[in-house]
Amino acid sequence: MAEITIIPAKNHSDEIVRTAAYARVSSDSQDQLNSFAAQIRYYTELLKNSTDAVFVDMYADQGITGTSATKRTEFQRLMSDCRKGKIDRILVKSISRFARNTKDSLEAVRELKTLGISVYFEKENIDTAEISSEMMLAIYSQFAQEESMSISRNCRMGVKKRMMDGTYKTASTPFGYDYIDGKLQINPEKADIVKQIFTWYVSGIGMNEIATRLNKLNVRDEIWRHGTIRCILTNEKYIGDTLLQKHFSTDTLPFKSVRNRGEKEQYYVSGTHKPIIEKTVFDSAQRMLAERDKPSGLVKERSPFSKKIVCDNCGNTFRRKPRKSCVCWVCRKHDESAENCGIRQIREDEFRAAFIRLWNKLQAHCKAILALMLRQLETLSVREKSGNTQLATLRKEIAEIKQQIHMMTVLNSQGTLDGAYFKERTQELNRKLITGQKQLNASLNDKDSERLDELRKLIGIFERTEPITEFDEIKFGQIVEKITVLSETEIRFDLIGGIGFTERIVRL
Repeated sequence: MAEITIIPAKNHSDEIVRTAAYARVSSDSQDQLNSFAAQIRYYTELLKNSTDAVFVDMYADQGITGTSATKRTEFQRLMSDCRKGKIDRILVKSISRFARNTKDSLEAVRELKTLGISVYFEKENIDTAEISSEMMLAIYSQFAQEESMSISRNCRMGVKKRMMDGTYKTASTPFGYDYIDGKLQINPEKADIVKQIFTWYVSGIGMNEIATRLNKLNVRDEIWRHGTIRCILTNEKYIGDTLLQKHFSTDTLPFKSVRNRGEKEQYYVSGTHKPIIEKTVFDSAQRMLAERDKPSGLVKERSPFSKKIVCDNCGNTFRRKPRKSCVCWVCRKHDESAENCGIRQIREDEFRAAFIRLWNKLQAHCKAILALMLRQLETLSVREKSGNTQLATLRKEIAEIKQQIHMMTVLNSQGTLDGAYFKERTQELNRKLITGQKQLNASLNDKDSERLDELRKLIGIFERTEPITEFDEIKFGQIVEKITVLSETEIRFDLIGGIGFTERIVRL
């Protein structure tokens, strides 16, 4: 007779629940500098007598909006640790502290549920471990979102009123000024440079030439460009006036700042500060700019391949050459003389056909090619960063500061620390923590991160689209940075994310 062994049910109550807490404060005011320590103290007290929970870490974003999750570095760190299996449960004071964007809130909670992680919102008494919690979460998240939008509308009304009565003060400081005690004060050294720029321009010197001269003189740490000169020449602040609401925030979440092209009212305030440039000189510059911006009357067809095709043999760009029966592209050096470069012209429709083939290959094999490449690059990036001593030192310093805050909070809760000393010391540690996290974020936002983001974007494009049968200029512009002509029969498409794929030229 077969022997039967009874396996007793597992008692999950014996497991230790790794619990984390998340908090967010929306300003960097002095009153909230101690908020991080206060939250640690609260959750430490809450969990110190627990026999089935251990406090993992405190995640807190300070001075960050809740309407967009991408801007909250600590929230992203929390989600990353959850994905790594470090956390079982998250405690949050309220839904509005977790997110004021319904979409972000629900997406985060759903992902956490798939990972087996529950979130408890104390104020609303909602536990996502319960089946019925998602509907209540959606309702409360919508309330929080509406509250955020209401606050935003009220703030905008206040700003608009100050603009209308001329009491609004802009914090932007144009080159040539310093912002002192809430007012724009002329910086004599920089003001001389601004005057020189206007003098050169009204005398007929172009913006590119002005930028070149300034770069040679090394008058500024940054590189002078055509766009920088144009911004100075068109800025009304140099005649002592201020144009308000050049940009405005959108009305929908997540809020974005966009250039005001007539959608919103603007307010022109005269005599807000001391001028650097005389109005007659400024007006002359504006007339010259307007004259140069006038269309020539000649309509030049813009090709999606313009300035994107490069010769691998000599490094020159290709030139568009319309023929009777077709349009061709030819290396500039070869066009001058065949002896300068041996690569002959290629028809435009052959470039188009090669792109169609490339698109369909990547669309069909996106996961096998691009996703694998992304994983390999991510692994390489992690290895490089783990071996970066500067990053390791920053992470160690941040961890030590958090440990000090934690110990100070525990000692204060036990009554062994003087209250004044505790407040002063925790404020100092909080400032160090904020500085350290900013340095860490700046170190992580490197070119490798940008490349990985672009590669993720590329994968997203192919996952959302279908194969194509005709050349699509928009799709081409989205993914192709450059075409390198290797020979008359082979080209390489250099895509966003720093990756390239070769294609054969099929003669049509």
